Amino acid sequence: MNRAERRRAKKAGIPVKKEPVVNIKAADVQKIKQDASKEAADKAFLLMLGLPVMVLHDKFGFGPVRCERFTDAVLELYDSFEKGYVSLEDIHLTLKEETGITIVSDGRLKDRGN
Repeated sequence: MNRAERRRAKKAGIPVKKEPVVNIKAADVQKIKQDASKEAADKAFLLMLGLPVMVLHDKFGFGPVRCERFTDAVLELYDSFEKGYVSLEDIHLTLKEETGITIVSDGRLKDRGN
């Protein structure tokens, strides 16, 4: 609220509170951005984990035990990725070598026949 608006509000008898000014260091802003980004990525990952678990259950007959084991294995691999033990490139290369499947940049699969 600018000064003119505060004066009008005061004349109208509306109580006016000034918003406090908060100074934040650039490093703190960067940390807040990093934390928000990590939280969003983790949340998106967990949301996307639900899709393959549902497909395994609905289309391939996985029960609760196998779905849980699959989820635990995926979370373990994700933890390794987060810690830098494995890269996305490593995962794609291993998939290519062991299964012949390539995941292209738009997320589609290319079979070993393509």
